Amino acid sequence: MHPTNDPSAYSTTHSPCTSVPLDLFKSGQLLAIKPDCRGGLIIQKRFYADFVGPGAAVGSSFDVDCTSVYAIGAVEFYAPATYTERQQAFQKRREYCETLQSIVVRPAPLDRATTILHQLSLWLDANLIAEIPSAWIAELAGVLTKTIMIIRQPRPTNPAERLNIH
Repeated sequence: MHPTNDPSAYSTTHSPCTSVPLDLFKSGQLLAIKPDCRGGLIIQKRFYADFVGPGAAVGSSFDVDCTSVYAIGAVEFYAPATYTERQQAFQKRREYCETLQSIVVRPAPLDRATTILHQLSLWLDANLIAEIPSAWIAELAGVLTKTIMIIRQPRPTNPAERLNIH
């Protein structure tokens, strides 16, 4: 599949983007994720990753350097046609970037891991978060995959189990 003039033809679900070509993001074409969509994208760059959710701009100069894309949920795109639509999409992308920046500047890796998972829970449904590989979430928070896996481990509900008292 190659980029066309109809970006709404592109949608993807729950897996590394195979139905949306990477060239679409690298082409420089400005798109946005539809505001009513219930998913998002993790866009991998060389040294970090960005989360892009509903209403936010993708492509354009933001993503010409992306190396891979992971789709979360059902993601649909549109081409912002008016100046106002473009400004709103840029502002939404900026908000996602600023939120991630506030997470990655935290000095403690466990704190970053906990905070990114909490933030994802504000943006996405729990069942969608559960499907995201820990390695992709780790890239968002700037932590090791193992750190995310530690935070994702189920915690005992019984106080005796938490303290290892038998």
